[in-house]
Amino acid sequence: MLHPLAGRPLVLHSLSLAAQATGSRPIAVVPPNAPELTAVIEPHADVAVQANPRGTGDALRSVPAALRPPQGPLLVLSGDVPLLRPATLRALLDHHARTHPAATLLTSTPQDPAGLGRIVRDPRTRKVTHITEERDLPPGATAPTECNAGVYVFEAAALWPALDRLTTDNAQGEFYLTDVIALIDGDVEAVAADDPTEAMGINDRVQLAQAAAEIRRRTLESLMLDGVTVEDPATTYVDPTVRVGRDTTLHPMTTLKGATVLGEGCTIGPMATLVDVRAGDGVSVGPSYLEECDIADSVSIGAYVRIRPGTRLDSDVHLGTHAEVKNSHIGSRSRINHFSVVLDSDVGSDVNIGAGTVTANFDGIDKHRTVIGDRAFIGSDSLLVAPRRIGDDAFVAGGSVITSDVPDGALAVERGEQRNVAGWSARRRRKGAPAGEQ
Repeated sequence: MLHPLAGRPLVLHSLSLAAQATGSRPIAVVPPNAPELTAVIEPHADVAVQANPRGTGDALRSVPAALRPPQGPLLVLSGDVPLLRPATLRALLDHHARTHPAATLLTSTPQDPAGLGRIVRDPRTRKVTHITEERDLPPGATAPTECNAGVYVFEAAALWPALDRLTTDNAQGEFYLTDVIALIDGDVEAVAADDPTEAMGINDRVQLAQAAAEIRRRTLESLMLDGVTVEDPATTYVDPTVRVGRDTTLHPMTTLKGATVLGEGCTIGPMATLVDVRAGDGVSVGPSYLEECDIADSVSIGAYVRIRPGTRLDSDVHLGTHAEVKNSHIGSRSRINHFSVVLDSDVGSDVNIGAGTVTANFDGIDKHRTVIGDRAFIGSDSLLVAPRRIGDDAFVAGGSVITSDVPDGALAVERGEQRNVAGWSARRRRKGAPAGEQ
């Protein structure tokens, strides 16, 4: 249940679907001694513990009286069926509301029904009579092709008494929820899923990967229909929680994860990865890695750039190749050129940070900030040792190691004096020549 699927734990897909379909807080039945699972579920659902797991029917019986609705429809989902669509669940609930049966179940007819419970109908009326698990079919019996999707709507007043009549007379010695269909007092209706993949359960990592591929396909299809260009869907990975504006282009091998939001007219990739990034319109990102940052309109980010959490880039900022920025605010129209590292800094507007510049933020014990004023010019290969302030319109000469603040409008130069030694190369060559050739 905690394996990640499309950016979040598998179990949260079912809980989210339940909440969307019903508009109410779900109840999740969990096994005992599963603190990690419970911690993930508790923000999203009320939790009931199945003290001694003895099957799906026993799981539902484990819901305490305080959480049991006494009447009305009760939607029951499996935690490992993540591909259901909200519209399918709403159709199931609407059918149940129109027909007023004791139970309504969702069915499917997959190409490979192996391992699934089969729907058994009365040959004359075609009404559902019961569900038979594949392992409980008599030897040589022909298995029906219509399968149980593990999704039900029960009338609560009829469900709770039926659960008390369950037995363990089956191949696994468990209380099957499917047996309730034969025991419940009242009619049972069935609604067939239009798409059999919706009923797919996750029992191994092969099926987990198949479910991820299906979610990815749906997500990219929805984006493209909304006006996003995806050049190569086969190599583009976008979580369903991501939002992308119209006329944005996703180049091949791009990955967008988590709570990422992109504006309109952006160009992303190829080979870009964005995790929890909030970006405005007209943003350009090359093959770079961005994480937990805010990017304003018309920002340009080159190749092999890393932007780490806590960074904010104002409009029209430009980052060159192999730059890195962490926990910093970069003002409008400022440029951080290639191979520069800006850490824990506040950079003003219209600043030029030359290639190879580093804001040295760590003294071995604590992190310190660097402040660079508006219109400052930092020459290439400079080292700014924090905590440090570079004033407005200040100029730092290339190759300087700055260990003192630079006032507004000042030029800071910190270099050893250059000395030229005439004839040095010729003397070196003669010194290194073999004996007899000097």
